[in-house]
Amino acid sequence: MKVKYLIKGKLYDPILFGDEDDDWVSDEENPTCGDCGVHVGEKHLDMCDIERCPACGMQFISCDCGVKYELKEKNLKNLDKYIALQKVENEEYEKEIKEALEKYKAKHKNQSDSEM
Repeated sequence: MKVKYLIKGKLYDPILFGDEDDDWVSDEENPTCGDCGVHVGEKHLDMCDIERCPACGMQFISCDCGVKYELKEKNLKNLDKYIALQKVENEEYEKEIKEALEKYKAKHKNQSDSEM
């Protein structure tokens, strides 16, 4: 079944194995993904280290594109609902990241002040 990725409110086709810019082939005679084992032209499996984000081109599982949804064709009829939900989740995620960064900075500021 064909899927689309919803990233920052836009739909993208997944980057299939073999369409990446990098060469991540585990066997030249029978090329498969070196992490998840799919063949050329197939969609990477969930949590594959090699899969690229179609929005930014970075590693899909760790890029900065926020919350990403994998939608099947049958879910596209509710696209507006998914976009709204994703927006809320991304706002919450960004707030958590900002709070964690502020705590980190405060902790390290106090540590560097005490070292003086």
